[in-house]
Amino acid sequence: MNLTWHIVKKDLRAFKWPLLLWTMLIVAKLLVGVTLLNAAGTESPEWFARMDGMAKVLAAFECVSFVLAAALIQEDLLVGTKAFWRTRPISGGRLLRAKVLLLGSIFLVLPLLLTLPWWLGCGYGLREIAWASLETVAIHATCLLLGVLWAVVTDGFARFLMWTLVTLFAIPTLAGTLSYYLTRGKSGPSGDLVTTRVIVGIAIAVLGILVVVVHQYLTQRTWRSIGLISVAAGMIVIVGACWPWSWNVESRFYARLMRQEEGEWQAEPPGLKFAMESAKLGLRHTGDKGADVAVKYRVQGLAESQVLLPGWTEYAWHWADGTTQKGSAWSRSGMMDFMSERALGVAMKLAPEGQYTETVTTLGLVSSDIAKRLQAETPGYTMKARLLLMRFDSATPVPLQRGSRTLHGVMGERVAAVEKSGEELLVTFIQHTPSLLVDNHGGMYYPGVASGEYFQYLLVNGTHDFVDRGHTAGHLSTQIGTVAITWHTQAFRASRKAGGKRPLLEAINALNDAELKKVNFLEQARFTHEIKVDPLTVEVVNQ
Repeated sequence: MNLTWHIVKKDLRAFKWPLLLWTMLIVAKLLVGVTLLNAAGTESPEWFARMDGMAKVLAAFECVSFVLAAALIQEDLLVGTKAFWRTRPISGGRLLRAKVLLLGSIFLVLPLLLTLPWWLGCGYGLREIAWASLETVAIHATCLLLGVLWAVVTDGFARFLMWTLVTLFAIPTLAGTLSYYLTRGKSGPSGDLVTTRVIVGIAIAVLGILVVVVHQYLTQRTWRSIGLISVAAGMIVIVGACWPWSWNVESRFYARLMRQEEGEWQAEPPGLKFAMESAKLGLRHTGDKGADVAVKYRVQGLAESQVLLPGWTEYAWHWADGTTQKGSAWSRSGMMDFMSERALGVAMKLAPEGQYTETVTTLGLVSSDIAKRLQAETPGYTMKARLLLMRFDSATPVPLQRGSRTLHGVMGERVAAVEKSGEELLVTFIQHTPSLLVDNHGGMYYPGVASGEYFQYLLVNGTHDFVDRGHTAGHLSTQIGTVAITWHTQAFRASRKAGGKRPLLEAINALNDAELKKVNFLEQARFTHEIKVDPLTVEVVNQ
């Protein structure tokens, strides 16, 4: 074991400066994120773009780890007879163990240790840290495997780099070309089949690289190792072009996420009544881009302080011949805004009496063929909606000045800048949320909801009996270390009168009487509801 550690320390001494520089690249990328989160919020979009570009460049340079890995491998060459380690009592197996320990510590463990304070500072819990670590290890492991493949069978950096680039270019090109000629004139492979081919190809690549590396260290039979590389490359090409069996990995993974999500959901609250209202098909006249479908339904029986927050919706169209077209879409409702205004005590001319009715719109996109069929035949319709039942909790004043960051579960936010511009109040919020592949794939994220809490900001002018939820005046976003950072500027008015080209003095003065408030809603229940309508008449609307 002492000899193994001796080899590791020898390589660290030889490459201390390149490895230190690579480590500083990771630290610099994270410092860009810290700078963005703590900025004044008054910087220009060009400044944000420069910081975003710098973060992307630094992240790209992280992938230079494949070159460092190759250099560490070739510090003790496996090709030729001039390698110094051959004159010492070191076996190929011992050298392999030393290299695995060195490469794993530097390129897999070190990035996690460097990024962990960033994740903790952004409010990550154990779940988020686990998934973020998995993504980080996967990226660095890919670069590492890419670096060691040709490094173990070449005797110099030039040959290593040449054959690595040839491999990266040749395998996708050959697979794509072969797939094109095999499927020419036919329908292409399904999304699940493509995912299966990618997974099988990655598995062959990883297994092939590991076999080549171990074989070369234990035997130093270079040509046999090159033959193994050729066999693995050929298998990857054939799988990418011809693999016929779909494992439905994507569908199964998505279904599993849905089951996990729904496992925490409750039964539908009593007293709610759902009714279909309308279905409209919006035809597009610019190219063959399909059509938009907007389905509206009503929900009755909500209490005075309750409101529904719709989320992910699955739907299916059914025709008399047994054909079914499935899809998914997001839903939206304006009731949350209305309830916020009502909760602030502002008189509303259209305030309903008794129980409340909410209208929810589900938006989806269908192909041009389905759009034609919806016009020609009246289908049946099934929709499974996922809904959050929210209750008004409080409305708290927000100081019109820079504030400290507040965490809402794994979401963080702070008011970074407040500025009066004519008859508008510009408030810049700096927010950060996890950006994990598992969440993006699942599609179960409810915008603005964190730990059962939903909030929004409104500018209230009691003198003018007016509430404004504002409009977006600027939106900038980036992603650093699996964390999405957003600069969002909201423009508020304090009067119903719009100024046109010249701001009105009355509207400018109204800002002095206004107060920014944060309206909070708490989650009461999350449930699913299924609606079936057969037949459902679809109205055509030209866009």
